[in-house]
Amino acid sequence: MNPIIMNKFLFAVFLLLTAASLKAEDITGSWQGVLEIQHTRLRIVFHINQNDSTLSSTMDSPDQGAFGLPTTRSSFRDNKLEIVATGLGLFYQGTLQGDSIAGTFNQGGIPFPLVLNRLEKPLFNRPQMPLEPLPYLSEEVSISNADETISLSGTLTLPDSTGLFPAILLIAGSGPNDRDETLFGHKPFLVISDYLTRHGFAVLRYDKRGVGKSTGNFDKATLQDFADDAALAVNYLKQRKEIDVKKIGLLGHSEGGIIAPMVASEETGIHLLMLLAAPGTTGIEVILDQNEISMQQQRMEPENIEKIQQLNREMFESMLSWDGSENHRTALRDKLQHIWEQLPILLTMKINKDAYLRGQFNAMIKPGYRSFLAIDPATYLGKVSCAVFAINGENDQQVPAEKNITAIEKALKEGGNHQVQTKIYPALNHLFQESTTGHTDEYAQIEQTISPEVLSDIITWLKKMNE
Repeated sequence: MNPIIMNKFLFAVFLLLTAASLKAEDITGSWQGVLEIQHTRLRIVFHINQNDSTLSSTMDSPDQGAFGLPTTRSSFRDNKLEIVATGLGLFYQGTLQGDSIAGTFNQGGIPFPLVLNRLEKPLFNRPQMPLEPLPYLSEEVSISNADETISLSGTLTLPDSTGLFPAILLIAGSGPNDRDETLFGHKPFLVISDYLTRHGFAVLRYDKRGVGKSTGNFDKATLQDFADDAALAVNYLKQRKEIDVKKIGLLGHSEGGIIAPMVASEETGIHLLMLLAAPGTTGIEVILDQNEISMQQQRMEPENIEKIQQLNREMFESMLSWDGSENHRTALRDKLQHIWEQLPILLTMKINKDAYLRGQFNAMIKPGYRSFLAIDPATYLGKVSCAVFAINGENDQQVPAEKNITAIEKALKEGGNHQVQTKIYPALNHLFQESTTGHTDEYAQIEQTISPEVLSDIITWLKKMNE
């Protein structure tokens, strides 16, 4: 998601997970209710977990495609549940009454009645999810850097046979992704890992730093930090006796498709790259494209879009010299204010201005976002000498397929690499699901996690490259 076009989710919150309290055994599980807001029905789901004596929760708004949103604090005492997400002034208070919780959901000071009921079945059917027992070995691993400031937690899957195995490292896209790249109720990396391991490949996937069981600070990480983490994982694979060190490949999805060439351009011995919906243009161009697509979807006037895009470009380019000084902070606030004034009034009436501007400002000054603005994938692609399989979906609304596949192919060939195969799949979206529009609000509603054709093409290419 980019920080300029307004988030369609009611609950776009990425906060540090904390929590507390006792007696969680009576409240743990998934609870669902329906909010009635201006004639709109929105399902809300809280997933409540207990770790020792500590209670924690995450929140879903499935009708808006928002899943796994961390909350700030969860407590349950004397049959009273309280869940707080302070970033948006959001909290829920209710009383447990048998198998339901009667309470009030409050956002921005506006209370809405919300009765929660236990949810026994998954929200959506995900037919491609692997089911136990699995016909291969699965091992929890921990990978630390030299000074042990970062420890990546991951899963290594190995074919249940003898011999040396070619290995694939999975590198997730933007955001605080876990090892399965869990989003919208889907687990694409779990599905890919399962498929590849069943076909004879070892696969390593890991929680990003500061996510899941991995240590480190996600909010302070840059693209280079993520590349360092991926290189650390490659070196771990090289130490495993089951791995053929001459056949280690990288599969990067979305932003992970930038990280993979960064690693391959520096790390010796990378056998191949698979770039799935990877950017080939600069970070600024990618975000401008996302903005334009989003504004078109909101049916803004072309003249208005052009004006806002020019302001966006000027603002993004100014961030390349960001030094955190008060002058730069003031200039950024002024630019965001100017962009706000260009937005259609019907749009601005729906949002709290101060909260919106503050959210955009805080998102843009993060090291990870600024490093994305500054990136040019061609710098690294031009140094990649191994075989590359770059693919995308025709309906991708986040990384436009034709433009970025063309840029990837051009950068590789200008660097002297002609071991390049590309493909654009009709009707597939950014997650490689068979889609109608490709818009993000379809992701959760589609049962398919990843197109079987894509999985088949990946394994066909891999086997050819590993002959």
